[in-house]
Amino acid sequence: LKHNTIILGWPYGWRQSADEKQWRVFLNIIRSVSASKNALLVPKGINLFPSNSEKVSGNIDVWWIVHDGGLLMLLPFLLKQHKSWKNCKLRIFTVAQLEDNSIQMKKDLARFLYHLRIEAEVEVVEMMDSDISAYTYERTLLMEQRNEILKQLKLSIGGTSFKEVQHIVDHHHYEASNKKGSRVRFNEVTEEIQDVELIDVTTEDSGSHDGQADGDAQNESFDKLLTIRPDEANVRRMHTAVKLNEVIVARSHNAQLVILNLPGLPKTTTVKANYMEFLEVLTEGLERVLMVRGGGREVITIYS
Repeated sequence: LKHNTIILGWPYGWRQSADEKQWRVFLNIIRSVSASKNALLVPKGINLFPSNSEKVSGNIDVWWIVHDGGLLMLLPFLLKQHKSWKNCKLRIFTVAQLEDNSIQMKKDLARFLYHLRIEAEVEVVEMMDSDISAYTYERTLLMEQRNEILKQLKLSIGGTSFKEVQHIVDHHHYEASNKKGSRVRFNEVTEEIQDVELIDVTTEDSGSHDGQADGDAQNESFDKLLTIRPDEANVRRMHTAVKLNEVIVARSHNAQLVILNLPGLPKTTTVKANYMEFLEVLTEGLERVLMVRGGGREVITIYS
């Protein structure tokens, strides 16, 4: 026998760490698992999962966004064989675009589950094309500013200053996460948001000329961050993550477990730095999450 599935823990605290090693190791493992054609499971909120002796009741929600072999269908079925999860009901959501036939999709999925002898409630969620909101634009801007700050810190700033700056980034990130999105077009948002001061770094006057000079140089460096305009591709990715998260949270915020596809790892190094933030946005507001990526060799047949 040979293993075919890897379970990888979520790197908590990666945002608060100046050391990129934590999340880079995480991404390298994802790449290695993908290259070995193994399936990958990434639980998030693992400390909230029930113990072996604990029994939970409610819903296990599966968000089948990428149809990659049916592993997402098999996992909740196997979980329900355990006493901790057996009292849960299974709900399967699949996402349809405007051009898809949602009625036929629901019929096909229900028939597929019937042949697999999997009892589940099926729902097709239609996601309409929508304008990129100011909230999405600001989340992207915060992400890119954070990455740029960390680059500056690695070059010239010690640990204490890192904590101060990280506190500022997290503070603005928290404020942004509590804002509701507004239907504002992307090119209009560019005009509206670019003058908002998202990061304001100040240092106390120590009384020494050298300290003041260092502070001025530091502030000048960070002032450049205010001129950053988010990359349009990053805005689109963030928009997808935000809209999916809104849909998932609206239907599954009370679910005992949410199982969804783990997005594919980007190929370019620049985008990899943002991949973790996209995953955070995608799963925001959910207590127990299991992200799943198939190895490409899983086949579930109705003839077994």
